[in-house]
Amino acid sequence: MLIFFYFKISAQEKAKKEFDYKATYQLEYQEDSTDENSILSETVVLYLGKGHSLYSSLGKAVEDSIGGFNAPETDFHYKIYKNYREDQLILAEKITADRYKYKYSQALKMIDWKIHSENREILGFSVQKATGAFAGRNYIVWFAPELPFSDGPYKFNGLPGLILEISDLKNHYHFTLSGFQELKKPIEKLLNLDNYKMVSQKELDQFRDDNDRDPLAAMRNAGVKFGFNSKEVEAETKKMLSEKYKRRNNPIELQP
Repeated sequence: MLIFFYFKISAQEKAKKEFDYKATYQLEYQEDSTDENSILSETVVLYLGKGHSLYSSLGKAVEDSIGGFNAPETDFHYKIYKNYREDQLILAEKITADRYKYKYSQALKMIDWKIHSENREILGFSVQKATGAFAGRNYIVWFAPELPFSDGPYKFNGLPGLILEISDLKNHYHFTLSGFQELKKPIEKLLNLDNYKMVSQKELDQFRDDNDRDPLAAMRNAGVKFGFNSKEVEAETKKMLSEKYKRRNNPIELQP
C-alpha cells in the first residue's frame, strides 16, 4: 500500500504544471452565421509557463478551481493544453453531466503565418501584423515581439511573440487582450488528462454535437433524472433547447 501511495503521489506531482503569467482576452463571436446581431461575449484566459500553456474560458477555469459552484456560465467547456517541448496540443472536454471525458491530440504548428510590416499598439505593447488560415477561416493577427511567448488564445500559436488580438476576416470570432500579468506566485494546476479517453477530433466534435442537439436525452442516458411539472413544461424545454441548437451553427473551426 505504501508503494502504491508513493507512485500515485509521484504521478500527480509529475502532472502538476506551473504557470508564471496570465493573459486575459475578451472573445466576441457570432453564434448564428445568418444573423449578424447574434453577437455573444465571453472572457477567456491563457496561463503561460515554461514550455507549456493552458487555455480555457473563464467559466471553465473557475469551475475547475471551485468544483463547479457559482462558476460563470460558459458555452465553451473544453480546455486546451499546449506542450511545446513535445510539439503537442491536447483539447480535453467533458461533454455531458456524466463520468465520460474525452480528449484529442494534435501537432502544435498548424498555421503557416505570413508576417507583415504594419505596427500598432495594444495596451501599451507594440504589436506587429500577421495573417494566416486555419480550419476554414482566414485570420488577421497582432502579436507582441516583446512578450516572448509563441502562443495565443484557443489553438493559435507559432508567431515570434504573444498574440494580443486575432480575428477572422468576417469578424465572426474576435479575441482581444484585456489584461496581461506576471503572477507574483506561480500558479500550480493539476492536469488530470489521464482521466480523459483519447478519441479523434471528429469523434469528439460528434459527441459534442449529439449532446447539443438533444442535451436532455444525453443526460438521461448518463443517468440524470429530471422532475418536470408536466409534459407541457418538458415539451417547452425541448423546444427552447432545439432553437438554441439551431442558432449555434457557426463553430470556430469550419473544417477539421
